[in-house]
Amino acid sequence: MGISQIKLSRNAANRVIRVGIAGFESQSRTAINLFFMQQGQQYTLVPMEQADVLIVDMEHPAVTPVLEQYRSLRPLVAVTATENAFAGAVTLKKPLEGKRLMKAIGQACEQFVPANSAEKELPAAVTNGGEKAFQEYQKRVAAGRQAMEDYQHNSTTREQLSSKVRQRFVLEDTPQVTPEKVVKPSVPAKKQTKQQAKQQAAKPVAASKAKTVTRQAAAKVAAKSQSQADLPQERKAPEKKPQEIKARLSYQMVYECCGNAPDVNMHEPEQRRRVFFKDNSTLLAALKDAIDEAQKTQQPVEIAGLPGTLAFLPGPGCFLFDFSEELLVPLALTRFGYQELNLKSRPDLDVDRPSIAGSKVTIEAWDQLLWKVALWTSKGRLNKALDPEKPYRLAAELDFDRLLAIPHASTISSLWGRHSLSALEVVKVLKINQRYVFSFMSAANSLGVFK
Repeated sequence: MGISQIKLSRNAANRVIRVGIAGFESQSRTAINLFFMQQGQQYTLVPMEQADVLIVDMEHPAVTPVLEQYRSLRPLVAVTATENAFAGAVTLKKPLEGKRLMKAIGQACEQFVPANSAEKELPAAVTNGGEKAFQEYQKRVAAGRQAMEDYQHNSTTREQLSSKVRQRFVLEDTPQVTPEKVVKPSVPAKKQTKQQAKQQAAKPVAASKAKTVTRQAAAKVAAKSQSQADLPQERKAPEKKPQEIKARLSYQMVYECCGNAPDVNMHEPEQRRRVFFKDNSTLLAALKDAIDEAQKTQQPVEIAGLPGTLAFLPGPGCFLFDFSEELLVPLALTRFGYQELNLKSRPDLDVDRPSIAGSKVTIEAWDQLLWKVALWTSKGRLNKALDPEKPYRLAAELDFDRLLAIPHASTISSLWGRHSLSALEVVKVLKINQRYVFSFMSAANSLGVFK
């Protein structure tokens, strides 16, 4: 989401607009919160009961009661990934951008016509202070019940979706190593010695010397066999499993990297347009610029303007940052304004001496972080610089023991490593959704591994 200014209605321009949000996944909520924090002079996020305008995710299962309660009481901005238009609301298509969101809020405020039973008439009808307090109490009780129902519904839905994803993408945890033949100790050795002793006892006394020699030899053989059995048997180390197997992909991980958009008809201009995204003015572009600048100057370079320190160290070839990795997901989806992010030389930074006092510092290899940020930025879409009909081929093998593995990552990598194919041909050959191939292609392009 970028930062831009638009002209709102006269009433909205003279005060801070109170905004409430309904629905949305946790990462989208974080991105929206971050955007409105940057717009603190114009907007503030409040609970839905106190909001002047509501932003609603129409695909979220918990928004139905919100629409029923507030449709005639509040201006609504309906956010959707479909082509549907919603009556009584300003429709805004995903993905969200700051300029379009602010414009939609302004339109919703201007176009909204309250119903006869709107809240403006409520104070005139309620004159007694006790009745007002009782009505407020009833509202709070109803809101609490609704929140509990929404929480239970969302928990059940997430568990079902996570279960489906696990069943589809997680392989059984079976060992991949061919079982070795373990050398069994020669247990019958002792039994043989006992039998031999009985047989020797039945023989004449004249053969006593031979019996003694035989008994001693058998005891030596049995002791040697037992000592060999006691030694630890050498076993082949189990193979290291790919990350997409051991990580047990959750629904949230798949959604953050690949989204949930359905396949589109690439021959329809309107549907085709929704597939692409531009990476300019994004965190992904800033990371690439920081790498280029650091390699030119051979000094650490920081990306200034973020809610913390994020810098690239050219020596070890890694990124260093002091904030939670969870914050990188909404930052990857943010479209920053002109010169909102800039590069700054930081010769004081080093892997052993981060120079960030009192902070928990994370150090990550450049390709691992760039790959993840590219996936989060793509979210199932295709970088505008790539042609889905043009054949491509991987020039280098991708290691998914190091890189974050999305569904079908190993299969896509194997196919593109052996054949020169377009993205749409890969979708057709593997019979998988476009969003997985588009996310993979955008992330691989960010590492420069296509030829």
